[in-house]
Amino acid sequence: MKSIFDFDKREVVGAVRAQRQRTLALLEDLREDQWETEVLPRWRVREVAAHLVTSDASSLLGSVLARRQLPMADVETWNDEKVPRWSDRPIPTLMHGLDHWGRRLSWAIALSPAFIARRRLPTKFGRVSLLWLGMLRVYDEWVHGEDVRRGLELPADDRDDLAEAAARFLFAGIPLQTLPQIPSDATGTIALSYTDLDLPPMVIDLGTRRYGIGLNADTQIRGPAVSLIMVAARRDPWREAEAAGDIQVTGDRKAAETLLDVLEVV
Repeated sequence: MKSIFDFDKREVVGAVRAQRQRTLALLEDLREDQWETEVLPRWRVREVAAHLVTSDASSLLGSVLARRQLPMADVETWNDEKVPRWSDRPIPTLMHGLDHWGRRLSWAIALSPAFIARRRLPTKFGRVSLLWLGMLRVYDEWVHGEDVRRGLELPADDRDDLAEAAARFLFAGIPLQTLPQIPSDATGTIALSYTDLDLPPMVIDLGTRRYGIGLNADTQIRGPAVSLIMVAARRDPWREAEAAGDIQVTGDRKAAETLLDVLEVV
């Protein structure tokens, strides 16, 4: 790991494989009626699984790059078109699709030459590498795993190995997805840190849009990885998470509110 914001190929391949195995382990023990449970608006467990399969297949067939350039509303339209093609297939077919396309995706990343894996490509997030997109894939799947767990009232998956991969991607996603949304008159410096992972805090200067590790900060936002990720993924309103004690804010309250109001990595 060169820095908290960069990913190497071995790390990405390992995270893609491990996250898919975690997803398969979660789904293989579900009863048939649990697959029919709605865990997101209009999405049953079936639609979540279908979304993962179609995203993997699109990544390998090339259409994912076009999708990554679409506005978010158009991404939702893309999901509405692709996901139903898989969602009502038999459960064993969905499980096989998850395993098959997950393996193919990890193999494709593993076999890609370093200069291709690190080449920056235009997306709706800006110019990012295939390795960055690979970790976005891990982050998205981790969040959807939590969607399923919450919808079925199962415990959160806070084990360090994959929670750390998703938590690191949250930091890597903030410069491209969150910083452009900060109001132009904002001021203050904020350290964002995890209470359950051995990762250094990410420090953000709201006024200059500078960010990094080891900068001075006059405000702290802290919480477990699960809590901060689900706030950034727009699953949990941050004020509700704070009221529940899941995240803590100390220091300049106005600066913290400015960042949390726009914090988004999806």
